[in-house]
Amino acid sequence: QRVYVPPGNNKREEAEEAKAVELEVYNQGMWKTELCNKWQETGSCPYGDYCQFAHDFTELRPVIRHPKYKTEVCRMVLSGGICPYGHRCHFRHSLTEQERIPVPR
Repeated sequence: QRVYVPPGNNKREEAEEAKAVELEVYNQGMWKTELCNKWQETGSCPYGDYCQFAHDFTELRPVIRHPKYKTEVCRMVLSGGICPYGHRCHFRHSLTEQERIPVPR
């Protein structure tokens, strides 16, 4: 017997979609998503066209992030420490009002 499952309620379909997003994020990488420091400082770069960083604002590409990117608080920040990854951390560094309230132990 076959059962009709309306679109959007199929767990397998949702899992396949999530995998496709992850693969797209992985394949794109970070190629030309940030400006080249050397190019910004000196106006030239020893890697030229092979540099993985952008040498002009027109070369910059948007970064495709995983849907869960920066949705959870960084453990280092939550514990009151300083995150060694800084702005490159995959977790949030800002706390909501509720997250700022100390949890009783």
